[in-house]
Amino acid sequence: MEKDQTLRLSSALERVKMHHHIYEMYYVNKKSKADIFQETGLSRSSFYRVLRTFESCNPQIAEEMKKQSKDVTPADYDKLKQEVALLKKRLATEKLRADFYEEMVNFGKEVYGIDLKKAGTK
Repeated sequence: MEKDQTLRLSSALERVKMHHHIYEMYYVNKKSKADIFQETGLSRSSFYRVLRTFESCNPQIAEEMKKQSKDVTPADYDKLKQEVALLKKRLATEKLRADFYEEMVNFGKEVYGIDLKKAGTK
């Protein structure tokens, strides 16, 4: 009886490992369904059943694996670098604009005796 139970547990463990491996191949390694079908011998319906079963039994692990699949690719990295450069340029322009505004306020106060900071607030 104990040997039979050990055999069932071992079989269940192997099934869980296989489900984990299939889920990882699909979401983390981004293998195509056709490649997974060929490698594992699963049918289309069995493949989707494995994904659903793994997600329902291991929601946290599944979520982490999906997050891993969203790694930054070289193209994403280049796009982010371009966006950062553009934002730095805009920031520099806005800093110049703020500095110019401050100088104009100071100039108005020195030359005309008008405190523009106080004049705007009543």
